[in-house]
Amino acid sequence: MHDRHEVDCHVEWPSFTRVSGVGTVVRGWAYSRTLAQLNAVQIRHSEGWKCEGVYGFHRPDVSVTYPEAGHANLGWEVRVILPAGKHRLVIEFCDSTGKWSFGAELAIEMRPSRIPRWLPGSDMPDLLCFQFPAHASGKARNLAGERFPQRGRNNEQLPSISIVTPSYQQAWALGRCMNSVLGEHGVPLQYVVQDGGSTDGSADLIRSHEAKLAAWESAPDGGQTHAIVLGFAKTSGRPTDLMAWINSDDFYMPGALRFVTEYFAQHPSVDVVYGHRVVVNREGQEIARWFLPKHDSEVLRLNDFVPQETLFWRRRIWDKVGGLDTSFQFAMDWDLLLRFQAAGAKIVRVPYFLGCFRIHAQQKTSAQISTVGQAEIDRLRERTFGRKVAPAELETSPLLHRYLRKSAWIEQLWKWGIRAR
Repeated sequence: MHDRHEVDCHVEWPSFTRVSGVGTVVRGWAYSRTLAQLNAVQIRHSEGWKCEGVYGFHRPDVSVTYPEAGHANLGWEVRVILPAGKHRLVIEFCDSTGKWSFGAELAIEMRPSRIPRWLPGSDMPDLLCFQFPAHASGKARNLAGERFPQRGRNNEQLPSISIVTPSYQQAWALGRCMNSVLGEHGVPLQYVVQDGGSTDGSADLIRSHEAKLAAWESAPDGGQTHAIVLGFAKTSGRPTDLMAWINSDDFYMPGALRFVTEYFAQHPSVDVVYGHRVVVNREGQEIARWFLPKHDSEVLRLNDFVPQETLFWRRRIWDKVGGLDTSFQFAMDWDLLLRFQAAGAKIVRVPYFLGCFRIHAQQKTSAQISTVGQAEIDRLRERTFGRKVAPAELETSPLLHRYLRKSAWIEQLWKWGIRAR
């Protein structure tokens, strides 16, 4: 039973009980009355399933009014995908001890949009919030595999692939990540795990796979980007060989690596490949999917919709641009893609689900998006356009609207059993 007096929670949105669209953003602010530090938020549906959100957005306006909170990072947000009908939701918060406490209850009714999302005139807020944001989630279900085409090339005809996994204190997820790489038989592979000196048993887990690894290390580093650079320094290959990194809390779809190496072998002019994304919860259950339209170079300049765990490239383009810029700790993949594109790389989106992106409370992507992440994103947009780009400019961009509608159409076709190319 939750103690209903431990968390002071305020729901700011939705401000009404009837919501149009495929889901709703529930947001507000909260703090612990017991002075325990809150670090996670989730919504639990009356049917028993739950979805996680993000806690820790900077809210100095609230901290001024409520100094007893002790800090200003009080904001929270959960994006929940809900079918049409009435729903009762309970908002819960986790503190630094791992205890979950009641925050608030919310009763809402979801009503379908009058215009399908893929048509002009559809609900733009619905598109922006729920077409493929990283932390939108619905009722969990078993992960469905992908059907990759079989091309049947001999292993010696395939390019080698060097993969690096940066990790720190994530032994709970690292095993599945490593298995998704090492379980791909017949793929020429150099796999490096670069751990930041974890104390949670990660080193023992990595050591148990040592015979299949090109190299590994568990030692302090300068952060995720630095760890990736250190890992790739332990690999080698021809200019036409492949490279990728996958974070320790993510994992590849079975068969993805074989498909990718065969695709590159068949398309020698292609420099970069990425695909659709499956979003999973901490337990690895599917909670959402991203459907990516064909690559659009102008959209990439405006925003990064490329799922990092599905991204693969040739060593020749990596060497041409000089690899990762270690001044980025959040948007290093977008920076790399922009430099790939500026260097003339041929970039292709393939219409297959290549990787799984895991949402959990300790996730760097969630925890830093409103601070370090947003500053780096702003920096890249200013570099690209030679000026600051206001959020309102993105929200009203016709280019972005068309891209999101294409994504919605691809998703609808997939629901009808049709794979859009």
